[in-house]
Amino acid sequence: MVFKLKTSKKTMDIFKHIEIREHLQPYILVKIAIALSLNAGYHFDGVLEDNAGLELNRQTITNEYDVLFKAMIQINEDKHLTEEEYFPSYIKAYIDKGAELLEQEYRYSSDIYTHLLDLDMSI
Repeated sequence: MVFKLKTSKKTMDIFKHIEIREHLQPYILVKIAIALSLNAGYHFDGVLEDNAGLELNRQTITNEYDVLFKAMIQINEDKHLTEEEYFPSYIKAYIDKGAELLEQEYRYSSDIYTHLLDLDMSI
């Protein structure tokens, strides 16, 4: 079983930019990214971006909520996922897509904390 994944380089760059400006660590940003992907109704098309980004541990990403993350992704995808499909493929795809969505939200908000809290009402 795999316990680590690497994000895309683009995701790493987005997370580093936000981390420097807002002091939000990657372990927080990955959870926000997954939530934004789920909120947007994202569906993984089976194509993964590069693996030249951050190396993340499964425990860091999902912590004690791993079963909940898997269930939410399965519901969103409307299919059962094996452990090998779920991690690292689907989690990586949801993080990479969510990072793009987070970057868009970050660009167009004057206060990212307030903006994310407002988004939280719909997440």
